[in-house]
Amino acid sequence: MKFTSELALFLKARYPIIYINTIEEDRVEYIIRKNVKTNLNRSIYSWDFVDGYTNNPNNEGFAKRNPLQALELVERLNSETPALFLLKDFNRFLTDLSISRKLRNISRVLKLQPKTIIIIGSDLAIPKELQELITVLQFQLPLEEEINQELTRLINSLNIKVSSELFENLTRACQGLSLERIRRVLSKIIATYKTIDNNSI
Repeated sequence: MKFTSELALFLKARYPIIYINTIEEDRVEYIIRKNVKTNLNRSIYSWDFVDGYTNNPNNEGFAKRNPLQALELVERLNSETPALFLLKDFNRFLTDLSISRKLRNISRVLKLQPKTIIIIGSDLAIPKELQELITVLQFQLPLEEEINQELTRLINSLNIKVSSELFENLTRACQGLSLERIRRVLSKIIATYKTIDNNSI
């Protein structure tokens, strides 16, 4: 099942806590914002340890350096407001007793409300007491279609002409890389060779 379809299904079924295992934080957030906000009409609250909550003027900077307080916003928000809470690197706090207990307490409430916590992290380590509450969703590296879109965007922005054969070779060479890595590799090729050709790949 496609990532967006599976995520939409989990959200509609009111899974309380979803863990998205990925190294591509920006890409997963972009896809969630693009699909969830339009298709499911939920407000999205994004939190990280350094900046606290961002993307919402009412809560800007709230829970900065305080993961327990980040969970308190989930409780405080009106129970009828459909919301999604993106908690970045929150997996690092799951072993803390207060966080673990708070998540277990909140999960009972979340099952009855249109709210979901999404933890985004690259290390998959869920404590035993939380394993039944947290649903893990794998986020795959970009597939050929997404790589093609990104390469087309980058090539057009650089105003470079690339043959279809070279484009195919480039797409194959980029498989297994994150979008961020693809961007860096192409930037390095352009900086080194001033163009993209078979020699530079």
